[in-house]
Amino acid sequence: MRKNELIIYEGAMCCSTGVCGPEPDQALIAWNETIKKLQSQYNGQLNIIRASLAFNSLMFFANKEVFQLVKDNGGTILPITAINGEIVARQRYLKYDEIKKLLEERIAND
Repeated sequence: MRKNELIIYEGAMCCSTGVCGPEPDQALIAWNETIKKLQSQYNGQLNIIRASLAFNSLMFFANKEVFQLVKDNGGTILPITAINGEIVARQRYLKYDEIKKLLEERIAND
């Protein structure tokens, strides 16, 4: 069985999760919880990577479509979510049920 990859391309943040400071973004808190659930549920089947402009910007060059979207639109296009290299969402963090459905469709097709 092939290991699947979920990459979230995010804008520059103050820390690797974006959940810091006196008033952290509620969308990032929910997204961090989603990541924890996915890691637990797909243990060993899913590699989750958060590519931030501040912490691992080279990841943006690895996906030509992501790079072009950011080049053309700037940071307003972020976050971008990709599963196995295919962009599945732009400009928002997916909810757990949305990402789970997308993963199940792609894992079932492998």
